[in-house]
Amino acid sequence: MKRLSALLFVLLLSICPIFAQKNAESKVKTIVIDPGHGGDKPGALGHRIAEKDLVLQVATKFGKLIADNYPDVNIIYTRTNDKDITLAERAHIANRNHADLFISIHANSHKTSQPTGVETFVMGLSSSKANLEVAKAENSDILREKNYKNNSDYQGFDPNSPESYVMFSMFQNAYLNKSLNFSQFIQNQYKKNLNTIDRGVKQAELFVLYKTTCPSVLTEIGFISNPTEENFMISDEGQAKIAVSLFNAFASYKAQEDGVKVPSNPVIDLPGWGKNKGDDKADTNMLAPVETVAEQAPAKTEVVEEEEEDVDANRPKIIYKVQFYSSEELLPDNAKEFKEMPGVDHYKQGNKYCYTRGKCKSVRDAVVIQYEVRRTGFKDAFVIAFLDGKRISLQEARELEEDYNAKKK
Repeated sequence: MKRLSALLFVLLLSICPIFAQKNAESKVKTIVIDPGHGGDKPGALGHRIAEKDLVLQVATKFGKLIADNYPDVNIIYTRTNDKDITLAERAHIANRNHADLFISIHANSHKTSQPTGVETFVMGLSSSKANLEVAKAENSDILREKNYKNNSDYQGFDPNSPESYVMFSMFQNAYLNKSLNFSQFIQNQYKKNLNTIDRGVKQAELFVLYKTTCPSVLTEIGFISNPTEENFMISDEGQAKIAVSLFNAFASYKAQEDGVKVPSNPVIDLPGWGKNKGDDKADTNMLAPVETVAEQAPAKTEVVEEEEEDVDANRPKIIYKVQFYSSEELLPDNAKEFKEMPGVDHYKQGNKYCYTRGKCKSVRDAVVIQYEVRRTGFKDAFVIAFLDGKRISLQEARELEEDYNAKKK
């Protein structure tokens, strides 16, 4: 009996480490780092450097910090040199490698030299014209791609057409909360480590994030159009601080996902780290202290809320419909052309009768109907907007909604 008990004890000792190892298995094992632009896509141009070169330098340093401190993490770069990678392929790289996290690194720009600051985006509908402009700028690389119009990944998407952005309204992001968490960790570190404006976490229709199937963010590390900020981002000190900020955000996110603590003594071997601190050695004061997972929870971030019933008389009376057919003659509701489609309406534009379906208060709801109509055979069906019975462009509708929301705040 004693011998049997001893054997059971030994067996339990041999099994326990297996269970312990399984429970401690990391959830963040592969990260894809995406330096924006590249090749014949320079991105924004500063006075001293192009965006594509700047972000590649920062991305490489960020990846080095992860490699030095997390040897078990698989680090994949979408590019490691001045190479042209399509927006669709960047997302495919993440998906093919079953990435657990995707970060696209960019530098911001403005037509004037005054704006400054850092911001991080997740995929979603723009809540302001400024967010949409950022999305248009980052998506514009598509137009430099050969035969982009025939690329099925883009589904006819035109970065300069407001109507094209309707396609994003159907986007359902299963990873939104995790993307927001990582974004807030990044912004928290920027705020702590960089002497610039915290422009916050935002949502925008960014194609590279639209196609990834994992928590994904796009971060703007500063304004390359601002000479002071550009000089900082070019310097060893500036790049070290940005890279450490990104690394510390990654460490906090990984700690949260894996249920562990952030490294207490991370290895930081970067040129410029510790400069102006009176010490050439790695200065870890800018790293967050070791915290519990609960203490690392990010602050509330911007999220697209579900649409509430409209009870505000001041809200613009915008109705969204789906136009799918037109003719020079007025057709009856039961015409064979409509294939017994329910709820058909029409309006007259010039000498043509235009046929529509749906009366929606949001673009999102209209897109659902658009997909249904297209499945019945009307492949060119598109969303249109009306204000008090008069047709307006989707851009006008968006601006009216933005003005209303701004005044409401």
